Amino acid sequence: MSRVIHLGPQSSPIWAALVVAILTAVNYVGIREGKLTQNFFTFLECGGLVLIVIAGFFLAPQVPVVAAAQSAGGETAKSWYEGAGLAMIFVLFTYGGWNDAAYISAEVRDRERNMARSLFLSIGLVMLLYVLVNLAYLKGLGFAGVAKSDAVAADLLAKVWGTAGEKLISVMIAIAAITSINGSIIVGARSNYALGRDWPLLAYLGQWDATTGTPRNAMLVQGAIALSLVVLGAILKEGSRAWFCTLPPCSGGSSC
Repeated sequence: MSRVIHLGPQSSPIWAALVVAILTAVNYVGIREGKLTQNFFTFLECGGLVLIVIAGFFLAPQVPVVAAAQSAGGETAKSWYEGAGLAMIFVLFTYGGWNDAAYISAEVRDRERNMARSLFLSIGLVMLLYVLVNLAYLKGLGFAGVAKSDAVAADLLAKVWGTAGEKLISVMIAIAAITSINGSIIVGARSNYALGRDWPLLAYLGQWDATTGTPRNAMLVQGAIALSLVVLGAILKEGSRAWFCTLPPCSGGSSC
């Protein structure tokens, strides 16, 4: 979000702290509010992916077909299986998160039926969007354009809408981050609640508020820890920058 609305030298930590504080407050109010927030941002995130598909298939200028055997620099590409293992790591990251459903399974209505159904439907939707988005990248940028790009989504939207497209992808990334953070707040607090139930020393965390359907104490402790990490990260970043600037300058320029 700092690329869209810059809040000064500490813009990123400020945005991070605001997001953690607001989402913690929303989920503290109740599971219903947390669920509605999660559904809203998930809808926006999926809508952004659909927008990328539309931009790649229908709005991007036609790109000449380039043989896959040629790399962006004109050199012969390596065998198709070279680097497949590394690529699969990022593919698996795309499908990651399904296991978080286990943390809230006890609160799901008719879980014997709905858990399996929700997992199959959600993973199927992720697979469909993942394949369509990658095909849109190839259609909109071409094989060579995708191969040499460091940020394919940003390059595609910039090609279609210019600077507005670049800002749009920043907003989409922020929405995706907020969606993940809110989901982590929901399931993380329940993990801390279970910890409090198992360890008498942490019994404060193991208290459940039946009215709101949330472990409020665990939620507050989790939020406080997250905010502390944001502040610590900002301090260490500034300290590292100050230390780096004290180093002797490299040939032809300053260290800073």
